Amino acid sequence: MTTASSSRPTTSVSQVMLESMDDIVARLVDRLDGMTNEEYLWEPVTGMWSVRSTPDGPLVDMDEDRGIDPAPVTTIAWRLWHIGSDCFAEYTKRFAGEPDARLDATWTMDTGEAIERLQSSWSDFRATLAGFDDWFTQLGDGFGPWHRHCIADFAMHASNELVHHGAEIALLRDLYRAEHG
Repeated sequence: MTTASSSRPTTSVSQVMLESMDDIVARLVDRLDGMTNEEYLWEPVTGMWSVRSTPDGPLVDMDEDRGIDPAPVTTIAWRLWHIGSDCFAEYTKRFAGEPDARLDATWTMDTGEAIERLQSSWSDFRATLAGFDDWFTQLGDGFGPWHRHCIADFAMHASNELVHHGAEIALLRDLYRAEHG
């Protein structure tokens, strides 16, 4: 893990952002160690969004228009899907020139596979970001309300998603442990 006491000086915005996000992803993955499928899908309140088994395979509960306010409470499974698919994988598609790609509502019912998917989508998104020399380039078409922002802004948004949903996952794990021992 990179720390402020690192012996080398900061060399670029890219390096600072990517190493910071590497640390956050690693901390989240460490925090998921030992999680069971029961805990992954645990619904402590009625009406939660989660990943559901359907005849077509596991599907994620969601409002494609993003119009529900307030949004329902979500399970750890849903939050891992959101970070891994809705954020990292979707952002990677946008940078690849696929802004109209339909949101992927498929995920997994298995904790281990969810963690692997999260790590894989982070790796792909990280490689995309690492490929930019100028993080202050405007995003442009294909980035919706972010079109006038730069790559650094968008990376900070991705980091924010990772941090706040990672914290929510950690809290759900704490609550599950308190209730189930």
